[in-house]
Amino acid sequence: MLKAYWRDFVRFIPLLMGLTNKDFKLKYRRSFLGIVWSMLNPLLMMIVFTSVFVIIYRVQSVGMPFSVYYITGATLFNFFSEASSSSMTSIIDNASLIKKVYIPKYIFVLEKCAFSFVNMLFSLIAMMGVILFYVITGEVHLHLTIFLIFIPMIFVFIFSVGIGLILSALSVFFRDIVHIWGVLTTVWMYLTPIMYPMDMLSGQSFEWVIQLNPMFYFVDDFRNLMISGIIPSMDHFLISFVICVGTFFVGMFVFRKVQDRFILHI
Repeated sequence: MLKAYWRDFVRFIPLLMGLTNKDFKLKYRRSFLGIVWSMLNPLLMMIVFTSVFVIIYRVQSVGMPFSVYYITGATLFNFFSEASSSSMTSIIDNASLIKKVYIPKYIFVLEKCAFSFVNMLFSLIAMMGVILFYVITGEVHLHLTIFLIFIPMIFVFIFSVGIGLILSALSVFFRDIVHIWGVLTTVWMYLTPIMYPMDMLSGQSFEWVIQLNPMFYFVDDFRNLMISGIIPSMDHFLISFVICVGTFFVGMFVFRKVQDRFILHI
């Protein structure tokens, strides 16, 4: 069965690339700055949150400049948020195409995640610009572990595809999920140490809630590899691996179970 899935996937790679290219053209159509917004947006949000948390709330105990702490976490989480949200409506939005020709329906979910991943790569340029500024000022030091940041990035991609498959399948039958997910991702963001250090929660009764959050492990590994020069322990790595692969296979199972009924509801 896996061989059949792989052959099907290879056959439709040109379509996957074409759909991704179409999304880029649609997103930045009639935009003066175009794809530059993928770099400006994280920078502008970083300025806003840095102003609020450093100047107003005086959050300092993050072990690095707050701007660096925020943008390294937000870059990864924003990718997950965008990928899962766009994947959720991918089947509904492509209903007319699905009704006309045979296309593996998971291609639409995968394309949305691939598009968001490419967007994240442009956001990385902005992130590296911020980091290099603090490297020049001597407040941040780069380590060779920076070359391993692709590992948590791939983990989040696989995790996002799994979540996207589940959401896209459920949203065909329950459209309310489209509205609820926006609220849930906002809550999820605040449950992930992006704007506050994990040390602030040390000893708190709800600390275990954060540790059950899959994005906590991905963001923590990404930040440690990028800035702290710390390679995740084998336990940490295995937890991240099991989370992303487990979510992916659960997503594939749910999606495959109900995909034949999509045509009756889209």
